Amino acid sequence: MNEIDQYLSEKRDLINRALEDCLPKNRPSAVREAMNYSLKAGGKRLRPILTLAVAETLEHEDSSVMDVACAMELVHTYSLIHDDLPAMDNSDLRRGKPTCHRVYGDGIAVLAGDALLTLAFEMLAGYGEKVSSPDKALKITAELSRAAGVNGMIGGQNLDLESEGKRISETELEEMSSMKTGALLKASVISGAIAAGATEDEEKILTEYALCIGTAFQIVDDLLDHESSANEIGKPTGADRERFKPNYPGILGIQEARRRAETLHEQALASLKRLGKSTELLTGLAGKMVYRKK
Repeated sequence: MNEIDQYLSEKRDLINRALEDCLPKNRPSAVREAMNYSLKAGGKRLRPILTLAVAETLEHEDSSVMDVACAMELVHTYSLIHDDLPAMDNSDLRRGKPTCHRVYGDGIAVLAGDALLTLAFEMLAGYGEKVSSPDKALKITAELSRAAGVNGMIGGQNLDLESEGKRISETELEEMSSMKTGALLKASVISGAIAAGATEDEEKILTEYALCIGTAFQIVDDLLDHESSANEIGKPTGADRERFKPNYPGILGIQEARRRAETLHEQALASLKRLGKSTELLTGLAGKMVYRKK
């Protein structure tokens, strides 16, 4: 196992334990079970790992950053639960397991997603108290709110629904993917930077890095949907074709889409060179995101 794989494994274990600890322990209920089921279904934990890696890159070792990282994953998991619902993507499989609504029903799945979203902001409020820095907590909350709202994930999902069966331009596709996928990845990176007390210049550089890997991540996701099997990636494939959704391979072609992801990867690494820090972690994570097989 190489160093970046070892890092991913160690941080994933830490994040999984922290996520389990953050769930409410009182009043056992179907909603809590559904929250727990979706959080424990697996996943790469790339968003919270990015938060931790950025803080470490900026030489900030405060353990409280884990609360910020968990907030990113809570929002991500909420979005997956809701995206899988019959009214949205109508998926039966997520992370290799039956989707939340298939196990608990649509109503409980909606509530579980809502509960995870609100828990994320409760954790950020607690983070502000822990570090005695309401300003940091406020900035991170604003960043995550934008990423999750109508100018981010919700807006991107809205465009995704409206684009079914339509021809859209490459520019429109980029806008949709930057909102639906890239916004939360960017929030994960910038929240780690805020927690670490990054300078304005550092935030700008990390924003460039995040925007590049965010778009590249979506391109690779589209390629995997086009070329892989459900067993390989843990969720149904070919869904875009079945629902006549535009995606990068469909608009650019497979080879050009792959080349575009590789170019964005190179741009992300080039931006890191201006950071003036040791960036092996962020370089390795970018490679894992762009050259992944699932």
